[in-house]
Amino acid sequence: MQQSKRKILATSMVLFFAVAVVDLTGCSSGSSNSGTTTTPPAVSAPVLVNMGDTPSDGVLECAVTISAMSFTNSAGTTVTVPISSPMTMELAHLAGTVAPLTMPSLAQGTYNSMSLTLSSATISYMVSGSTNPTQQVFSSPMTVSVPLSTPLTLGSDAMVVNLDLNLAASVGTASGGGLTFTPTFMPSVETAVGTSSATPEQGGMMQIVGNVSTASGSTFTMDTLQGGSMSFTAGSSTQFTGMNGQSMTGMSMMSNGQILSVNATLQTNGTWNTNSVAAMMGSGGAMPIGIITATSSTPGAGFTMFANSGSGTGMMASYLASGLTVTMGSDMTYGIDTAGVSLDGMPSSMVFDGTHIAKGQNVAAAGSEGMSASGSGMGMMGSSGFMNMGGMTASGIELEPQGLTGTVSNMTSGGFTLNLAADSAFAILTGSATVNVYQIPSTQMNGLTLTSGQSVQVNGYLFYDAGTYSFVATQMMATPTA
Repeated sequence: MQQSKRKILATSMVLFFAVAVVDLTGCSSGSSNSGTTTTPPAVSAPVLVNMGDTPSDGVLECAVTISAMSFTNSAGTTVTVPISSPMTMELAHLAGTVAPLTMPSLAQGTYNSMSLTLSSATISYMVSGSTNPTQQVFSSPMTVSVPLSTPLTLGSDAMVVNLDLNLAASVGTASGGGLTFTPTFMPSVETAVGTSSATPEQGGMMQIVGNVSTASGSTFTMDTLQGGSMSFTAGSSTQFTGMNGQSMTGMSMMSNGQILSVNATLQTNGTWNTNSVAAMMGSGGAMPIGIITATSSTPGAGFTMFANSGSGTGMMASYLASGLTVTMGSDMTYGIDTAGVSLDGMPSSMVFDGTHIAKGQNVAAAGSEGMSASGSGMGMMGSSGFMNMGGMTASGIELEPQGLTGTVSNMTSGGFTLNLAADSAFAILTGSATVNVYQIPSTQMNGLTLTSGQSVQVNGYLFYDAGTYSFVATQMMATPTA
């Protein structure tokens, strides 16, 4: 399992537990004492379940809906995880990283396997010779057994189970055309370390997006697109920022319905400490996040995107891996969602504005009026081969982190050329077979020593200028293998 990667956009449910021991005794005159003692329930601890993706070049988006989950302990007993409603997560944008799915409490002990039921999956992909994505929906339930090669040994502290969907092994080509989907997960087990240096696999989560539902004192609760909620505690070191025309200097500026992007660390007791909060849009607004698949012929007028995350009014989980139409307003703001990562040393020529926006970039579009169900072609499967689910007018656009894979060539002290595979969804979508990758002082190499011809995965920010794509890498690693 690879260590910390960006991204992100995301989702979680927190279930708390209580332990009660009741000792009842009774006596009566002239008779011996008699007593009844209840058996205390097993002591429990929180388990954060993350999901992510080991990438497949040809897949643009892959959204899965989890309707059931269970763990099996060393005694062979199956423990069901309560899921009040199905949870949908898009995984392709989590290339090499993970995001929260749910956090149940389980009885202390050893667990050797898991089981997941996927009620549906939606895959958007590129076909050679076409510049439009094709979409395929798998609606038959799929139950997947996931052996834990490293058992989950649960004591009193929080643990983390990471589930990487191996897209390359899960998606195939059907004999009559289209795709097959046989979900294959690669699990790993980590301890929640509770420090600021924690990776996502250890509970150090970045860019968790949602709407504020409650805020009081130093704590707030945020509802996510998937229907779950997460509670956070802010402290004296929590950084507050504003984006898309918003401003935030502290908890006093937080309001119900506001869209936030939060970086937080899971503590050993199962609570979340907040590292940073970015105000993205006010109450009543919406913010889809996704890959741009087409741009208007008029620079800065609008684009089509395939959603991989988001939040806000009218934004639904069913939009994930489907098309959305974005019209750009007259007073647009542009920015880069750095999520607390330093981009010092980035070439000054790399900018993001209305004339430097292009297909293949991962962006967040923020609008004050929410999503509209009357977007162009909404709900209709057109000749383009995908479902257009709605539209919105954006007042702000933020460039978001994303991942690319390829092989290394033309190495210099400051970067290299990333050569993309012929079936790369990015290459087919953009027509670009190469991307210039730049290293900066803060780039994390994760033990990687670059060599020519090596297959690598980069995470960071994609820029576009006059037909050329460049990439500022904040993370690098060897391409994961099954």
